[in-house]
Amino acid sequence: MSAAAAPLPPAAVSPSEAGRWWLLVPAAGFGRRMGGETPKQYLRLGGRPVLEITLSRFAGLPGLAGVVLVTSESLPEDLMPSSDVVGVPIHRVDGGASRALSVRNGLAVFRDRWAGLSPGQGDGLTDGLGEWVMVHDAARPCVLRGDLERLLDAARYPDGALLTAPVRDTIKRVDADGRVTGTVDRRTLRHALTPQMFPVGVLLEAIEQGLVAGAEITDEASAVERLGLAPRVVDSATDNLKITHPEDLGIARAILRRQGVLDD
Repeated sequence: MSAAAAPLPPAAVSPSEAGRWWLLVPAAGFGRRMGGETPKQYLRLGGRPVLEITLSRFAGLPGLAGVVLVTSESLPEDLMPSSDVVGVPIHRVDGGASRALSVRNGLAVFRDRWAGLSPGQGDGLTDGLGEWVMVHDAARPCVLRGDLERLLDAARYPDGALLTAPVRDTIKRVDADGRVTGTVDRRTLRHALTPQMFPVGVLLEAIEQGLVAGAEITDEASAVERLGLAPRVVDSATDNLKITHPEDLGIARAILRRQGVLDD
């Protein structure tokens, strides 16, 4: 971590030691590569919004205390998912102009709104920056429970952990003229997926430092890496598709049918 950074608040060594953790879902984006007027997280699969299916995958996980859902300020009330979907309270927060800003806004809830309250206040968010948070893409409805459980087991303070997928294709390095200059050893490469899990204080500091520096924050782990930390990777099943393009809806539907989540 940078020498100028303020000391981080204490946090449990792991989510299991803490006994509880929070889910943060950035859902303020529009997903323009999908086309259409409806953001991809609100498109329907089997009559259910993608976001609702995504949240339902976390229901019943041990230690889940609540959800921080980051959406656009203009979200229609009828698109707000019910807490019954996941079985814990859902706290809605306004998003920002980028994913990093939306995640920062969600994390700031722990520091600014509920930190320092007495037990029993603030809907249970009382430990502020020492809490553990799992950040997951709203448009990843196919994540498997077993992978979530393994991520919970792997996360350690302060580095955290993330789901990944091994790179299976041969990767080439090329120059500015489009000529191959070498073949990359794919054994050391991973696709970064979500969820990604970190202590709130670590991740909030990482994102805020990255934003001030003008760094490109492509995922939460990339921000944490800038602090000199090394998140642990947990290779996940190939089911963990992110819906990005129109054809991904059909693929997600097929995966969810195979998993027994959809029956249409």
